[in-house]
Order: sequence, then structure tokens, then C-alpha cells
Amino acid sequence: MMKLQDKIIEHRKANGWSQEDLADKLNVSRQAISRWENGSALPDAQNILQISKLFHVTTDYLLNDEYDSDGDLPAVKTATEETEALFLKKRHWHLVAGISVSIASLCWIIAMAYSTHDAATALFGFCFAVSALNAVMQFVLYFRKR
Repeated sequence: MMKLQDKIIEHRKANGWSQEDLADKLNVSRQAISRWENGSALPDAQNILQISKLFHVTTDYLLNDEYDSDGDLPAVKTATEETEALFLKKRHWHLVAGISVSIASLCWIIAMAYSTHDAATALFGFCFAVSALNAVMQFVLYFRKR
């Protein structure tokens, strides 16, 4: 269980800031930071908003003593898990689609290469390059986040 004062101290030190540095960033006195950190005073609503932006955390996390990290918020946990699952599902289908398009392109190129049309020879190089590039991009996108 972390109190607001402990969260301010922890994040200030994690950023390597002195009380004076934090005071300058929030346009308050160093004494105000000291009072917040020793628990003798609380920041006002505007300062809470500024602190949350400065530390890249939610105001819910700052104000709720039950949360030890921003990830402890129930809504954040649920949204993060759902987003990760959706991302993995989309990445899988992008890879399947990319491979399918590449195979179809290669089949078309082979068919055109064995035909007697003059246009086939002109398009052969272009289509082969496009399908190869597509396959490479799909593999890069798939494995980039692994």
C-alpha cells in the first residue's frame, strides 16, 4: 500500500530529480514538494494533473493508496490484456494473408512465364519483385514484436 507522498518520492527519485527540480517543473516552491513528500500537505487538483503527466501515470494511481503501480488499476489490466490478445490475433492473420498473396502472385507469375504473351515477360520481373517484397514485409511485421 503506497501513499501519494511515497509515490511522489519514488517517481521523483526514479527520474533523478531533486525536490528543487520537481518544484521547477511544476512551478511550485521546493517547500511545497517537501510538504507533499512528508505528508503534511496535499497537492491541489491542478498539481495532481501536472504530476500525473510529468510521471506518465494516471491520477487514479496517484490518488488511490491501494495501487502500487499504474498497472494495478483494474481497467488498465483488462484493456492491456485485451489489446495484446487482439494484436496477436491480427498479426497472425496478417502473416497468413501475406503468405497467401505471395503464393498466389508466384503462381500467377509462373503461369504467365510459360505463356506465349509478350506482356508476360515484361510483367514477370515486376510481379516477382512485388510478391517477394510483400513476403519479406509480412515476415518482418510478424516477427518484429516477438
